[in-house]
Amino acid sequence: MLIKDQDSLLNMVDAAEKIEQYCSDIKNADELFKDSKTFDAILMNFIVIGEMATKLSEDFRNNNSEIEW
Repeated sequence: MLIKDQDSLLNMVDAAEKIEQYCSDIKNADELFKDSKTFDAILMNFIVIGEMATKLSEDFRNNNSEIEW
């Protein structure tokens, strides 16, 4: 695996862990929408995941074609 793919994947995992952490105290969607800072932080980390996915090499994406990149 290329170093850049490893870095992108680690960034994706980090962002997913942050999302999980930020959601841990949220009980429902209404509560999330009322907390704009948490909502924005979660949204930003989804953006990070998407951006990192676009940086994965074509070979990596082809070798993991079961995922809809």
